[in-house]
Amino acid sequence: MKLPIASALLSALLPLSALAQWQLTEPTEVSFVSYKNVHLAEHHRFDRILGSVSSEGNAEVRIDLSSIDSRIPIRDERMRDLLFNVKEFGQAVIRAQLPESVLTAKQPQRFELEGHLALHGSQENFRVAVLVTPASNGQVVVSSLYPVMVHADSFALSKGLRELTDIAKLDVIAEVVPVHFTLTFEPAN
Repeated sequence: MKLPIASALLSALLPLSALAQWQLTEPTEVSFVSYKNVHLAEHHRFDRILGSVSSEGNAEVRIDLSSIDSRIPIRDERMRDLLFNVKEFGQAVIRAQLPESVLTAKQPQRFELEGHLALHGSQENFRVAVLVTPASNGQVVVSSLYPVMVHADSFALSKGLRELTDIAKLDVIAEVVPVHFTLTFEPAN
């Protein structure tokens, strides 16, 4: 009787990665395109992303917002400080439920992923078509087939966008950005 209680307590205390069946690995990318002054598009990505999928199919991906990479250091600094406010909101967290059949499939599968995004103190649900592709090395790659459209006002980011627009002396920065992802998972050891 004591063993199941001890196991339950230990499980509750272990980090998510210790209970995971799958761990995020390289190559993995979460990126978005911003548009300024209507005609100029710029690609941005995040360099530090952690994630796992539990044995129950609970997926969690944590994006370190301070790892924004636009290939222009001053822009990265402004996005960290003015847009994301990483001192207060350091991460974006995505949660979703993956069916077991998706992770064990032998052939590529397309399905609708329903998820939840927590960003900048706000939370929103999303839905996106993904392609899940098994690799010969045992990895599984989950890629968005079309972008997740993130609206600045849904995540209290509009004020930061206005500040970026002013400091960069721009006419406008679009308030909606398309976000693409490719997540590579491998079996946890």
